[in-house]
Amino acid sequence: MIPDEGPVPPAAPVAAAARNRRAAFWAAFALLLAATLSPRFEVPAVDSPIDKLAHAAGFGIVAGLAFLAFRGARRTAVAAAMLAAAAADEAAQAIPALGRSADVLDLAADGVGIAIAAAFAVALAPPPGGGTAALLFRRRRLAGDLLLARPLNWMHLCTAAVLGAAAGAPLAVFVDSWFVRKGPQPWQYGLVGGTLGAMVAAHALWEAGVRSRLARASRERPCLGCGSPLPGGGERCAACGRARRDEDWAPVAQVRGMPELRACLVPAAIAFAALVVGNAVALAAVATLRLRSDTVGRFDAWYRDLPPDGRVLVDLVFVALLGAWALGRCRRRLAALADRGGERCCACGFDLRATAPGARVGTCHECGEGFVRLGGAPPAA
Repeated sequence: MIPDEGPVPPAAPVAAAARNRRAAFWAAFALLLAATLSPRFEVPAVDSPIDKLAHAAGFGIVAGLAFLAFRGARRTAVAAAMLAAAAADEAAQAIPALGRSADVLDLAADGVGIAIAAAFAVALAPPPGGGTAALLFRRRRLAGDLLLARPLNWMHLCTAAVLGAAAGAPLAVFVDSWFVRKGPQPWQYGLVGGTLGAMVAAHALWEAGVRSRLARASRERPCLGCGSPLPGGGERCAACGRARRDEDWAPVAQVRGMPELRACLVPAAIAFAALVVGNAVALAAVATLRLRSDTVGRFDAWYRDLPPDGRVLVDLVFVALLGAWALGRCRRRLAALADRGGERCCACGFDLRATAPGARVGTCHECGEGFVRLGGAPPAA
């Protein structure tokens, strides 16, 4: 795609959304530091503590906000900065006046949360190239910025997260006590269920809001660079100077039906199979080799000596990383299908190579859905 012609003005919706994202990150980071550095603040001592899970959840959420707030920066730099902040935070807890104690396992839990956030940030990264998939991603990103430019929408997301946590925590405790039956672990399962419930509820509201705002933007056709309204006859955005392009808001058929299902089910099935097979192989290997190999024996002893929530966290990290891989693979497969939409209609599969061969924007003769050709020369007749 052609790069933007000018910088985003401070009054534009995209700039307002960037300021709100950074404000949300700094507020969450300050709240996290207040919790970790409060003098003599301790998690209640129970049979199933949640200290390590709380560390991972806290730094994972703040790291996710950091990737969102500084999405123009390199993800490795953001992850490294969060790891440095976690190390400094843990070192500060050794100050005697705070009445806290530094623990390398707490730092490891912080790193696990940051690693999970980084994995999902990579999975949700923009598709490579400048084809139709990149255009559709940019439309969704602008729709999200138009939502985040309004502080009221942040309150709606926070409310949804609180309600999701309130529903997820008791549901997870019920599942543990009724189906899993591994012993009394209400704190652990309550925190995991509450965190997942908050994420699911916030994401559901976010997805509904983005789709609604995207439909509205498709009618209003704002500037794709800064989100400012474009006058009907103007060729350039008066705010940022970006040129209007025919493909910016042209109708594009979405990938639906069996192609979409195959694109998402195959990575999900691979991830699930890898989880099941990997778990079985790991258990069999440890059971077989722990008495024959000192290395395996030490690893097994180390794992068994972890606190209960630490063992739960070790299990969760593999599930989360495989889930992030499956999500990223699904998005890449869908992006490849969207990029081929200029040659074959994504809605009905009709061959479009002879349809308006020199045009970047067109309509399928078979079903009437629109298509866009980007990222290379238009296909010849």
